[in-house]
Amino acid sequence: MKKKLIIGCCMLMLAAVARAQQAGTVGLGIIAGSPTGMTAKYWLDGTMAIDGGIGFSDNAVFYGDLLFNSWDLFPKPSKGKLAGYVGFGPRLETASDPQFGIRTVAGLSYWVQNHPIEFFAEAGPVFRLAPDQDVGADGGLGVRFYFGNGKSGAR
Repeated sequence: MKKKLIIGCCMLMLAAVARAQQAGTVGLGIIAGSPTGMTAKYWLDGTMAIDGGIGFSDNAVFYGDLLFNSWDLFPKPSKGKLAGYVGFGPRLETASDPQFGIRTVAGLSYWVQNHPIEFFAEAGPVFRLAPDQDVGADGGLGVRFYFGNGKSGAR
């Protein structure tokens, strides 16, 4: 009896992770906004991912974020999946004097049912630390196509 209970609990935990994302899945896409460019996302587990991008605002911009995704934040759509996320990470902007800062972001992503496609919108402040200290903003709309462990996204 105890063995069946342990196996049942393990199955429930695995099902909770499987409804989100598979570790090791990689998505590549584009984002339009500030900055506009290419974006990539790598899933560490069912709720945590790393994203990064190369784009242009007035100058070339490079960023990377650690993202925390919640699949229960919003009502579930009739098709696909909807997640909210927050994250933070370094941001480097090239200019005559390169700028370094910490980017924070909050977003919403929609996963198309039975297809490895994610649509997303995100925005957040950028805390510039060098060479001067001030606050800016990043944000945009994007789409990513996922490769990896079979079909990703909504099932």
